[in-house]
Amino acid sequence: MKDDKTSRRNFLKASGAAIAGTAALSGSAAAAKDYSYLTPVFTTSDLSVRENPTTSAARKAVAAKRTGGRIFQGPESADGYNWWKVQFSGDANNGSVTGWVAENWLSEANFACPMTGTVTSTYWDTRDGGSRYHRAVDFADGGGTPIHAAAGGTTEHRYDEGGYGNWLLIYHGNGWKTGYGHLSSFNVGDGVSVSRGDVVAYEGDTGAGTGPHLDFQVWDPNWEKKRAYYDDGDAAVQGTGVPRAFF
Repeated sequence: MKDDKTSRRNFLKASGAAIAGTAALSGSAAAAKDYSYLTPVFTTSDLSVRENPTTSAARKAVAAKRTGGRIFQGPESADGYNWWKVQFSGDANNGSVTGWVAENWLSEANFACPMTGTVTSTYWDTRDGGSRYHRAVDFADGGGTPIHAAAGGTTEHRYDEGGYGNWLLIYHGNGWKTGYGHLSSFNVGDGVSVSRGDVVAYEGDTGAGTGPHLDFQVWDPNWEKKRAYYDDGDAAVQGTGVPRAFF
């Protein structure tokens, strides 16, 4: 999130004209998007987060472009916008914040963040002395934290002694998969159907781990790992949108 100070993401310092959802529009808002309680979303622009659903309300923070959130309440119509109350993940300098945002700069996420914790390694971090990229996101919360399905699908248990250790794959259809590595234990059977948000496993340190954490991967239909836009130190909140449109 952003406040009035510049953070490591070079957050805006505060000119309202540079931030989406600042000025009132004339006329009525269009039909609201079909969000519901806990729908995972992400921002498509730097976006004002306000105390109430109106452009005149005090601004609590500014959510940076590609910040994940989850819907809590709405919609409300005011000042030419449809407004939703959203809880957003935080960053290294600011914790999670909940407030009202204009839906014009929200997009529904394909996947939801699988656990609450700190991002300790990102997609472009290197491994093996810099010879390869991580191509996944690590979340850490001390071990034992529940891991939730990022979307509905069918499970597959795997074990990779030299890598992911206890490893869960969830097949979501059309060739897309999410992977969950270094688990301490599974909470669901092999080959069962799960829904987004179901607890499927627990954070651990199995395989070639460096302390308790979750290694989270998004795999496309060609078994290539796709980037999710997290930064080191982000304070991720389970259920918020993984900040990218994957398909």
